[in-house]
Amino acid sequence: MKIALFVLLTIPTCSLLAQHQYKIELNSPGAENKIFLSEIGNHIPNTYNRFTEDNLILFSTEINYPIHFVDSIAQKIGIPFGSIVRSKGSTLAIEKVGGNNCGTAEQICSGTSLPGNSGGFGIQELNNANSGCLGNEHQSSWYYINVQTAGSLSFRINPSANSDYDFALWGPFTSANASANCPPVSGPVRCSYAQGNGSTGIRFGESDNSENQNGDKWLNALNVTANQIYILLIDNFSNSGIGYTFDFNWTGNLSTAIIGCVPVVLPVEMTDFNGAHSANSNILNWSTETELNNDYFQIEWTTDPSAEVWEKIDWVDGAGTSESQNNYSLNVYNYTRNTINYYRLKQVDMNGQVRTYPSLVSIDNRMKDQKLVKIVNLLGQTVSESEKGVVIYVYDDGTIDKRVN
Repeated sequence: MKIALFVLLTIPTCSLLAQHQYKIELNSPGAENKIFLSEIGNHIPNTYNRFTEDNLILFSTEINYPIHFVDSIAQKIGIPFGSIVRSKGSTLAIEKVGGNNCGTAEQICSGTSLPGNSGGFGIQELNNANSGCLGNEHQSSWYYINVQTAGSLSFRINPSANSDYDFALWGPFTSANASANCPPVSGPVRCSYAQGNGSTGIRFGESDNSENQNGDKWLNALNVTANQIYILLIDNFSNSGIGYTFDFNWTGNLSTAIIGCVPVVLPVEMTDFNGAHSANSNILNWSTETELNNDYFQIEWTTDPSAEVWEKIDWVDGAGTSESQNNYSLNVYNYTRNTINYYRLKQVDMNGQVRTYPSLVSIDNRMKDQKLVKIVNLLGQTVSESEKGVVIYVYDDGTIDKRVN
């Protein structure tokens, strides 16, 4: 089946959060479209707004992936290479939920309908120093708010069905130090852990700035000034995934502050992290879309990630502050043979702030460095790789591998 591949990236108007939309048009209809879409999701994390028709696959991502990367994924899962077109425009797509880690926080700059909270909490980023009234994250979505003009700030989280939502608001920060405070390093300025379903938020006329499980779900509005940045965590304690509307203005409550849509660079935005074995080394590759005050990357290694014992093995200088794509690579020569090696990245800011990225790279080094001596059948006779049935691979270190061809 001949398939033409077209990938369109669409950037929304400033009234919506950033969205990158990919469109794959197929010359011939196929029932395998759903399979293709599922496979794409296995290689590109956090896809949303997913849709298929006979000749069409649509999905959106939180990261602006390069065309060549999306094309390589398409070829990998069985969609042949075709002509690829990249364009920019505007779309009125559904607003996506915030990232479940502070490092993937989404900007929110207008009242909007959100389809639901993130599935899970990513890295548990709340601790004794920053959690305020909250305990652990459950289904958590991180956002940030950029104040354009001074005034009073109010907002409402209004679930579309019964569900218990909590929230915390940190700040004020500036564009210069917002990155160093993501995740926050101190307590929130507003925090609600009130039990029960229904709307919650900050509004005029309330007297408290924080409340425990016995609160009424409402806190006092916040006086803000121009160019302040606030980080917001919305946590679904119910783990229900129920959607909600987020309002800056609703009946009887009008924010006099004007919220801007000018984006703020938060932490380093990682777009890819992968690895493979080649010759006598393991090669790690990663890319960033943006960087802010990025001093260096720390590379850590283990053979047992479940034990949570990682060893620092190397470091690579970062690009400082950058709004263009940067590609990094590291050759690891000292690794453990005949096992699976795991790697992760930590990113360190100029001020010493450290973030650990949740994605791990695993490289299978079992029998990769051994030289094949011969292939024999069960009678010990030397045979070729094309021999059918049970065969035994014999390596120069005396190990064997029994296979069924």
